Amino acid sequence: MIDHIELQLGERKISGELTPLTFIVGSGKSIFINSIYLVLSNIGLKIPKIYYNKFNISIKINNKIFSLQKNGKIYRQILDEGGRKVAIEYGALDGSRISRIVEPFELAIKNADILMPQIDVAEHVSILADEEIEEVNRLIGEFRKAFSLKVTSLGPYIDPKTFHDPTKAAGSLKPDGSNLVGVLARLALENPDAYDRLRTSFRKKGVKLAVGLAKRGVLAGVTHVGGAKMPISRLPCSLKTALVFAAAVATKPDLLLIENFDCCFNEGLVDILTSYFNEQISRGQIVVEIHRPDVADLFKIQYKSIVSVAL
Repeated sequence: MIDHIELQLGERKISGELTPLTFIVGSGKSIFINSIYLVLSNIGLKIPKIYYNKFNISIKINNKIFSLQKNGKIYRQILDEGGRKVAIEYGALDGSRISRIVEPFELAIKNADILMPQIDVAEHVSILADEEIEEVNRLIGEFRKAFSLKVTSLGPYIDPKTFHDPTKAAGSLKPDGSNLVGVLARLALENPDAYDRLRTSFRKKGVKLAVGLAKRGVLAGVTHVGGAKMPISRLPCSLKTALVFAAAVATKPDLLLIENFDCCFNEGLVDILTSYFNEQISRGQIVVEIHRPDVADLFKIQYKSIVSVAL
């Protein structure tokens, strides 16, 4: 679980302690959430493009702090665990490309453009240096394990489609929930108990849900509301979003990020959402952007907090 976040854009800085359920209010909420996703979804991959000239995000998980900084054309990664620290730089300096580790020793490497890289040296080194590199790689490996979270990011707008091509992967939801039908079909196949629970939850609200093969071999999602048959895409906004949020939890992410949560929020669905939020925080974490602070009060969940940001 993420314990603490610090974010800097230019000269503007914010920080906040996160709990199992954290509601984000204020200005710059989306940037806050997107910056978390930017880092955690790219561990072991190329450093994502950052368009701010001066940027710094620091994420703490347990006793490990990872920072990604950008100053001009230089990206710097810092991994800090108590007395153990690694700093890596990548970018352009005085017209020359740099790719190096600068702490605990200085050495040119091949892959400083990777978030938390396993160090690959650019030149022959001594046996002593080999041992130091091995120790650095061991620390980076520990950070990778701690920060390689399964992250699902939803919003700012939810728009599930009625049909889904079964040949396309649907292991996790897209930010707009457009592949909801594919995710539900996979859930029904791989975790039928979770799928049945989801259907039962919404049946209590008068929504009967069914997912299956339609004509031309595509998957389709339909509902029955008040006796009327309705494609998933035609459901009221509040029901569509609640269905996507519930399905997201059912896929068991470590971290669920939700933008624009109260866009079409309906208090009548608080009980369903509370149940799924409690399920999520029993094994992971949720960070939710809201525009109305009073929305947070409706969720009677023990481990929650509200963080106000200003960017």
